Amino acid sequence: MSAVAPAFLPEALHIDVPEIDNQHAALFARLADLKALCIEANALPDTEADALMAALQEHCATEQRLALAVGVDFSLHAVKHEKMLKGIARMLADVRAEKTDVFSLIRFIEYWFERHISEEDKPLGRHLQQAGAAQQ
Repeated sequence: MSAVAPAFLPEALHIDVPEIDNQHAALFARLADLKALCIEANALPDTEADALMAALQEHCATEQRLALAVGVDFSLHAVKHEKMLKGIARMLADVRAEKTDVFSLIRFIEYWFERHISEEDKPLGRHLQQAGAAQQ
């Protein structure tokens, strides 16, 4: 677990797969940094928005890679990721078009992410552990 984990990933959201837990912690840290940056700049820098999307896409790909490597059916989980990514892309477009504020986007991502970890990633973590993938 990385040094940011204790501050940004509560124990209740650990799934005990180090690669995924580290990414979850890094994503929560990125959201906190983004919020501070947006307050300071009173805007959403495009480079940060693009980096956030790239980090989310990378994380989704990591979960899929780990699941497929051990034969876990990831199809429903992947659909939920795709819906989330499309929703965030739409909200980012609305923020850029000044139709919504960036803080609503950040709150949406935080809420979705916490719920998704609790409801979807914890069972995934158990399946990965049972298959021995947690040591990767």
